[in-house]
Amino acid sequence: MSIFFRKFFLIAFSLQLVASCGGKEIALFHEGKAWEEKGEKTKALYFYELSLRQNADYEPVLKRMGLLLAESPRSRATALYYLEKYETNHKEDIEVKRELFRLYLTTGYEKEALQIIEEIRFQGNKEVLEFFESTYLCLTRNTKQKDYLKVLELSPLAADPYYAPWVRTCESKI
Repeated sequence: MSIFFRKFFLIAFSLQLVASCGGKEIALFHEGKAWEEKGEKTKALYFYELSLRQNADYEPVLKRMGLLLAESPRSRATALYYLEKYETNHKEDIEVKRELFRLYLTTGYEKEALQIIEEIRFQGNKEVLEFFESTYLCLTRNTKQKDYLKVLELSPLAADPYYAPWVRTCESKI
């Protein structure tokens, strides 16, 4: 009987240890999110990094890290790493798709940008698809930029503060 109790105690102790460690990445994520909401991006990144040390695949942190790092031109490669890792399991996340698309275009990864366009085509969102295609063509081709710019300007997405700089970037290329 004592062997049974020893095994039971070891299993119970192991489960308690796993349970106590399992929530640490969540608490650190929330701490980082609170700092991010206050505009303290460096502190937010610090807590996100601590969270990833607890669980390297914790998806909410992968997304936030990627989106925050994407804001800095010096951190594009790292942002791509986190966003690609997140996007593997969240193909439907348009916020991550558009950021990956922007990063791919600004870093010269045209093939990967085209892959994003194909995924959007598969999802069936025609409005977003036309905007992404026109952006891609305007920024990667040397002909018909005025046609692509017109499509961008007429798109309902042009009024979105996130997409407006894409229109201006296309304008500057003409």
